[in-house]
Amino acid sequence: MGSLQTLNLRGCRELKSLPSSIHMESLQTLNLSGCSNLEMFPEISEVMEKLSKLHLDGTAIKELSSSINKLTGLTILDLRGCRELKSLPSSIHMGSLQTLNLSGCANLDVFPDISEVMEKLSKLHLDGTAIKELSSSINKLTGLTILDLRGCRELKSLPSSIHMGSLQTLNLSGCLNLEMCPEISEVMEKLSKLHLDGTAIKELSSSINKLTGLTILDLRGCRELKSLPSSIHMGSLQTLNLSGCSDLEKFPDISDVMEKLSKLYLDGTAIKELPSSINKLTGLTVLDLFGCQELKSLPSNVHMRFLQTLNLSGCSNLEKFPEISDVMEKISELHLDGTAIKELPSSIRNIPRLLSLKLRDCKKLKSLPSSICDLKSLQYVGLSGCAKFEVFPNIVEKMGLRELHLHGTSIKRIPPSIECLHGLVLLNLRNCKSLGSLPEDLCNLVSLTVLTLSGCSKLQNLPEKLGKLESLWNLEVEGSGIKQLPLSLLRLNKLTKLSCHGCKEMTAPFSSWSTSMEDCSHRGLVYLDLSDCNLLELSGIAHLSSLKTLDLCRNNFESLPAEMNRLHRLTDLKLEGCKRLKSIPELSSSISFIDAHDCTALESVSRPKLPYMNLYFTFSNCFQLVQNQFEYIVEAHQVSLSLSLFLSLPHPLPPPPRFPCLCVFLEVNFQIGSAISVVDLQ
Repeated sequence: MGSLQTLNLRGCRELKSLPSSIHMESLQTLNLSGCSNLEMFPEISEVMEKLSKLHLDGTAIKELSSSINKLTGLTILDLRGCRELKSLPSSIHMGSLQTLNLSGCANLDVFPDISEVMEKLSKLHLDGTAIKELSSSINKLTGLTILDLRGCRELKSLPSSIHMGSLQTLNLSGCLNLEMCPEISEVMEKLSKLHLDGTAIKELSSSINKLTGLTILDLRGCRELKSLPSSIHMGSLQTLNLSGCSDLEKFPDISDVMEKLSKLYLDGTAIKELPSSINKLTGLTVLDLFGCQELKSLPSNVHMRFLQTLNLSGCSNLEKFPEISDVMEKISELHLDGTAIKELPSSIRNIPRLLSLKLRDCKKLKSLPSSICDLKSLQYVGLSGCAKFEVFPNIVEKMGLRELHLHGTSIKRIPPSIECLHGLVLLNLRNCKSLGSLPEDLCNLVSLTVLTLSGCSKLQNLPEKLGKLESLWNLEVEGSGIKQLPLSLLRLNKLTKLSCHGCKEMTAPFSSWSTSMEDCSHRGLVYLDLSDCNLLELSGIAHLSSLKTLDLCRNNFESLPAEMNRLHRLTDLKLEGCKRLKSIPELSSSISFIDAHDCTALESVSRPKLPYMNLYFTFSNCFQLVQNQFEYIVEAHQVSLSLSLFLSLPHPLPPPPRFPCLCVFLEVNFQIGSAISVVDLQ
């Protein structure tokens, strides 16, 4: 075994012991990864200068003796996930070591002193350990490029100063008890990533500016952070993340132009204002101030020409949006939801490539400037919840707008110039309680696919030329004041579903439709909801020839029109709670579902043309229904042999019905109250 170079025992879960000492001078790699029952690593009796890789990750080793320092040629020492490991040698001096990985050694609470300079160690992973402090000897790791201390929840202190000239990444994320970031005693131009997110740091000293090569400074969720240096001048910084620093009230001045900083996250901070020097961030693409509820003012004008996204949503005390002094042609998203802004400046036209303008729940916003119409690239405008917004500006030229959300505004009318929005696909007017009418010009929006008018209680009529909206597939009018549906609706062949639920003024929705128009029918609508509409009559409904589901629950009609038997595709008819309904006429043979629960005045049901399919009929609480109506249904169904019939009858039952014995295979379910029983007829 004297010439052995590789010994691989990876995953030997039953391995419990090794020889008490090892002296294999030719060994280069020893792999004990995953030997989960191995509790002790042997003594190194002699110098083993050729062993370069030692993998002990996932073992049950509790300690490493000082003899580990005899592995003078070791480059990789991997102890990841050694959860039982409690101690290392009091000092380490392995001059060839390049990587030391102690990630997840959850019981390791002391990191040893570095007794000699170890210039080759480049990666030190201590994340997830129980280490409480790092001694100043860490600075002897002069070649260190990565120091990872993520999730070291017990770590309370670092050396008072750090001067590791080769360090590139320092990760202290989630070190919940770390309250102080050390001074940077010398310029560290190679450190590019500093992660301090989730620490208990209270301030950053001005020495942070000595990190001249820093590209990422992450302070997310540092809830104790109260101050930053009075000025920042890190010319290489690309991302500064202060999200959730809820005690941070002041953002520092930018003393020099920082053209490389592209992303600045200040969301969830307590910042009250932004200094005008913010304009020195000439390369900024993202400025996020979401939820800065203390923010009251921005610089009087903004001129960051590379800015792409500005997020001010949730800045509930921000009353004024600044002037746009120069053209900002890169900005595509402007988020102002939930602010106290009363108006937008006319200089909004200086954002010519704006795609998305979000102003939802701006409770004080009353109007938009006419210059909004100069934004030819604008695709989305969200004004939902702007309760004081009354007038949408006239559109003087064509715009590329695709979605316009006016949900819950106080708008009274839509300007006829809306026809200039040729590309509009969605118009949301839900709960516009003051909206009294729609212009006929709306019907020129040939690209419109979704029109939402639900809750528009003052809106009594739909445009007569609605049928010109050839792309419309979703029309919502629930709870509106609409009285009738226009005849041109029959031309909306892409409209498959229409809900008029709760339209209390809709007593006769099809009364304007000529009954003589035999060739005029709608071939797209398959679902129509007319429940809770105060309907008195349904003449003209036969034009909706493609209907499959018709919901008429809780209406006031006494009868259904005979023309309903021309709805040859109708399968589901819902009549629950129609308390004045006295009769159900003959229906098409396509019908398989009738729910007439609680139709308390129902007296007769025409003999059904039953198809060869499973049936579900509910007549519970129909106390006036003549007994032989049930006989008709059962007799007609007996020819269906193995198909099932569900028949729900009134409770208590009328006098016991007697059904003739025609088929021993027929199965009828009687629902009486909450009890269900199966009866075999013989």
